[in-house]
Amino acid sequence: MSLKEYRQVRRVGMRLSEEIPEIYGLDDSLPQIARDLGISYGKRILLENENEINFLVDFYLHEFLSNGRTMLERYRDDRPNLAPVEIQYLDAAKASYTSLFKVTEVNPKENCVTAVDLLNSSDLPLSVINVNFSQTAQPNYVLFSRLLPYEKFNAFSGMYAAFDEGSDRSLLKRYKVMKKRVKSDRDSVQRFVACFKLNRILGITALTR
Repeated sequence: MSLKEYRQVRRVGMRLSEEIPEIYGLDDSLPQIARDLGISYGKRILLENENEINFLVDFYLHEFLSNGRTMLERYRDDRPNLAPVEIQYLDAAKASYTSLFKVTEVNPKENCVTAVDLLNSSDLPLSVINVNFSQTAQPNYVLFSRLLPYEKFNAFSGMYAAFDEGSDRSLLKRYKVMKKRVKSDRDSVQRFVACFKLNRILGITALTR
């Protein structure tokens, strides 16, 4: 795994998460996003903590559609002369998906965690570079995040929720119930909103260092 390459694409992702909302206007999309996430109360949007801003931005970039395109796809279509590292990030972002990942191993020296995808019927372990999680996560914790598959490594986005160790069975039951209540015909939106709401009910304090 290349930590240098990971940090390069990570910086691109952080920059675009700030640039794209400014270029295309996040404020115009917020009312619909808030309704989708169930946090719209009249003209007000109620967030429970600062970490939920990361959910809003991730949803805006990856799930919210503008004329059938995500905002990241729109950004790429509007800019034909992107740098190779930007194309690398946008390719991974297009192939990305959210899920609940159960941590099975933590490797601080390699800055990565090993996790199993609980929602996509795969027992194959995934090795994921994440400097923060490699220092703070514990085996058996369940993480909700967006996995970005690069050619040489996997990475999580900056949006995540953490659930206590040993909670995966009850969590999956609650998830299935919550997902059925989400009013959307897109599976990715149903999954995102269900896990966002689960985080409000069962999530633990964000893992940061």
